[in-house]
Amino acid sequence: MSRGMWILAAILAVLAISQIYMSETGGLERPWAECKENLMSQVIWGDCTPRDGGLAPPPASGGVDRSAQPPLDDGAQKVDRGQ
Repeated sequence: MSRGMWILAAILAVLAISQIYMSETGGLERPWAECKENLMSQVIWGDCTPRDGGLAPPPASGGVDRSAQPPLDDGAQKVDRGQ
């Protein structure tokens, strides 16, 4: 095998070992994955609707500044995103 093939084999071996390790240890904690919104809208607007249906999604803003609207508080648990 040529030098390039050995490098490629080493990279693939490291990736395979890391995937096995992550599956055995439980993987990474991804609190942003608990929200229905994408990560960009979570960062920009601070929205987080839990995937389990804890909060009703807010109505369409219709061009209104979302930061001026008060946050919904219906007593349901919100997801802590570590902020």
